[in-house]
Amino acid sequence: MRRIELAKPILTSKITEMIDRILKCWCDENGYRRGSAEAGRKAKSLVQWLELGVTDEVELSNLIRDDIVITTRQVRDTNG
Repeated sequence: MRRIELAKPILTSKITEMIDRILKCWCDENGYRRGSAEAGRKAKSLVQWLELGVTDEVELSNLIRDDIVITTRQVRDTNG
């Protein structure tokens, strides 16, 4: 299985401000502090979604609200 490398977007101030807004809303809704481990996990997930090309603020908000996360675990090919 080949690994596909995607170009990572440049984190401009516009993008980091959007991440901050989404994360602040999520933390406020769920009762977490901004520096908590769970907030850090959500921030990492947001960056990963951005790296995959998701740039719509509403869509990103929905992805972390629905707890849709990207796993870094590799899946083994059992066919060979």
